[in-house]
Amino acid sequence: MIVESKRRTFCLVLSVAVVAFVTLPLVRAQVDNKEKAEQQQQLEKSALKLLDEVIFSAESLKLPENRSYVLATAADLLWHRDEKRARTLFWEALAALNLPGYVEVKLPVAQEGNNSARAARSNGPTKEQLEDLNKYYARIETRRALLQKVAAHDPQLALDMMRSTRQGPPPLVPGTVQFDPDADLEQELTYAAVANDPKRALQLAHESLAKGLTYQLLNLLRQVNQKDQDAGTQLAGDIIAKLDTENFSNDFAPFFAVQLLTLSRTSGTSGAVLVATTSENLSFTRLKLDDQQKQHLVEMLTNAALSVTGGNILATIRYVMPEIEQYMPDRAAKVKARLAEYNRTLPPNQRDWNSFEARFAQASPEEMIRAINNVSEEQRRGLLYQAASKAVARGEADKYRELINSQIENETDRKAALDVLATDQMYFDISHGKAEDLEKLLPLIHPKEQRAIAMSYLAILLEKKDQHDEAVKLLDQARALVKIDMDAQSSGLFAVMLGYTLVDPPKAFAMIEASIDWTNDEISKVLLLDRVLRSGATKNGEIILNSPRFPLGLTMARYSAGVVALGKADFDRTKGLADRFQRNELKVAARLTLVQALLRDAQSRTN
Repeated sequence: MIVESKRRTFCLVLSVAVVAFVTLPLVRAQVDNKEKAEQQQQLEKSALKLLDEVIFSAESLKLPENRSYVLATAADLLWHRDEKRARTLFWEALAALNLPGYVEVKLPVAQEGNNSARAARSNGPTKEQLEDLNKYYARIETRRALLQKVAAHDPQLALDMMRSTRQGPPPLVPGTVQFDPDADLEQELTYAAVANDPKRALQLAHESLAKGLTYQLLNLLRQVNQKDQDAGTQLAGDIIAKLDTENFSNDFAPFFAVQLLTLSRTSGTSGAVLVATTSENLSFTRLKLDDQQKQHLVEMLTNAALSVTGGNILATIRYVMPEIEQYMPDRAAKVKARLAEYNRTLPPNQRDWNSFEARFAQASPEEMIRAINNVSEEQRRGLLYQAASKAVARGEADKYRELINSQIENETDRKAALDVLATDQMYFDISHGKAEDLEKLLPLIHPKEQRAIAMSYLAILLEKKDQHDEAVKLLDQARALVKIDMDAQSSGLFAVMLGYTLVDPPKAFAMIEASIDWTNDEISKVLLLDRVLRSGATKNGEIILNSPRFPLGLTMARYSAGVVALGKADFDRTKGLADRFQRNELKVAARLTLVQALLRDAQSRTN
C-alpha cells in the first residue's frame, strides 16, 4: 500500500510538470494576419533557441536513458526543419545509451548426467540474476522505442542503427528462454523500410510467406494497405492462399484468418476489430476482401473448430461469430455448441466472463438493466458501463435514466448506475461541444472530480460564445472542488488548469506556480523514501523520464489541445515556470515539453 501510494504521488507530480506546459494561455486579443505571422515566426525562433538549450542540457542528466530520450525527442522535432542535424542527434541518442557490444553466445547443451544443470533449474534464478535480466529487458525496450521513433522518419536509418548495435540474447538465467532480441525488430524495420514501395513490399512479403506466418507480416499488410489498398488486397489474397496449406491446430493460422476478417469489416459490422501491431498508430484502411474470400476464411475456421481437438481455435473463433452467421449460417449452431462445450472446460471465473460477453454483446440497455441482479458483483459495473455507453450513443440517455430509477431497487446500485450514465453523457457532450446539454446535465453529476471536469469544459464552451464572466464564475466554482495534495484527483485538477488557461490566464499561471511549488516539496520527500521503497520511478538518484510508469509523451498528447502560441501570452513567464522546478531532470523535461508543444503546434499550422 505504501509503495502504491508513493507511485501515485510520483504520477501526480510528474503529470503536473507536464500539464504546466501543455495548457498554455490564450490571449483573446484580435490581431491581423500579418501580425499573427510575425508572432508565429518569433514564437518558432524562441522555441528553437530554447530547444538548443535543452539539447545542451541533456549532458547534465545522469541516466543514459534520460539523455537519450531528450536527444531523440529533439531530433524528432527538428526532422522537418533540419534533417541533417536531426540524423546526427538520433545517432547521439543511440550512443548515449552506452549499449554493450554484440557478443555471440553459444548456449550450453544440458547433459542428462549434468548435476549442476539440474541444480540450477531446481534452485531457480538468484536475486542478482533477476536484476541483471530486468536491466537487460529495460535496455532492449529503451533501444526499441528509440529505433521506432527513428523509423517514423526513415526506416532505413533505423535499420542501420539497429544493425550497428545488435544485441545478444538475454543473460543465461535458469528458467528463461534464450532468443535473438533483434530478429522480430529487424523484420519489422525491414518491412517499414519498404512499406512505401508496394511492389518491393509484395516481393518481400512473398519471401516471408515462404518461410511461414509472422506478426510482422500482418504489420506489413496494414502498412501496404494504408498506402495502396489494391496492393493490400493482393497481399491479403496471397496470405489466404498460404492459409490453405497451414495447420489450423496451431495458434497462428486461426489468428491470421480472424485478423483478415476483422480488418475487412465495414463500420456497420458487429464485432470489434483486433489489431496485431507494435506501432503506436493504430489507424488502418479497411481491407477489400470479396464475399468469396470471406466465406473461404470462415470455412477454414469452422472446419477446424468442428474437427480440431483443443481450445486454442475456439478461444479465437468467437470473435468472428457475426461472419460465421453471415457466410456459414448452417454451421453457426454447431460452432456455438462447440464453444459452449469448450467454455465448460474453463476455470469458473473465465467461464463466467465468456458467458457474460456472449450474452450481452448484442443486448439493449433495457435488457442489461433487467439482468443487473443476475450477474456477479464484478460483472455488474461492466454491465452498467456497457448499457450507459449504448444509451448515450443512441441518444436515449433520459429514457435510460428513467429505466434505472424504476428498475434498480438497490440504492447503491442505482446510484452507481446513475453516476456512470452521467459521466458517459458528460464526455459525450464535451466531445460534441454541446454546451446547453452539458449545462442541463451538471446538477446530475455528483462526484467532485467529474463535476469539476464538467464545469471546466462548460466554461471553455461558454468562453467561445463570448460569455466570459459566466465562464470565470464556473471555473472559480470548479477550482473549489479540487486541490493539490497527495489525494488530489488529477483529471479534475488538470481540467481546471486547462479551463483557466483559455479563460483567465493570470489565474492559470498562479495555479500552475502553486502546483510546481507543491511538486518541489513533495518530490524531495518521496525521493528520500524511494531509496528504501524502490518503486522503480528512479535510478541512481534521478527520476526516469518517459518510463512506462510515467509516460510524459502520452500525458502531453492528452492535454495538447490546450497548446497555443506563447507569443499570444507571456513566453518569458512560461519559460520561468520550467525553471521553477528545483530538480534538474524535471526542469529539462518541462523545457522539452514546452518546446514540443510549440513546435508541433507550428508544424500543424504548415501542414
